Amino acid sequence: MVESSGCVGMVAVVAISSSVAIFALQIQKRLASDFMKKVELELVAGGVKSNRAKKKVRFAANVVEPSGNNKEYRRRKAKERGRAVGEQTVNC
Repeated sequence: MVESSGCVGMVAVVAISSSVAIFALQIQKRLASDFMKKVELELVAGGVKSNRAKKKVRFAANVVEPSGNNKEYRRRKAKERGRAVGEQTVNC
């Protein structure tokens, strides 16, 4: 009778430890699979971003500087602000 109770105990320990090992293996597989899916999505998403068309920037009409005569443009803008080119304001 002593031998059978020891044998039952040993079977219980083996059953529990093998169940825990199988459970841990399944969790590891699931985590690895989820991780690989995330990495794959990031790689694919990174490729999609680089293939997108670049947005064009538009400036307001009063911001764009003409390509012709920059001195004339600056002189005109300075007059609009209330001072001529070359004038220096002195604060007292």
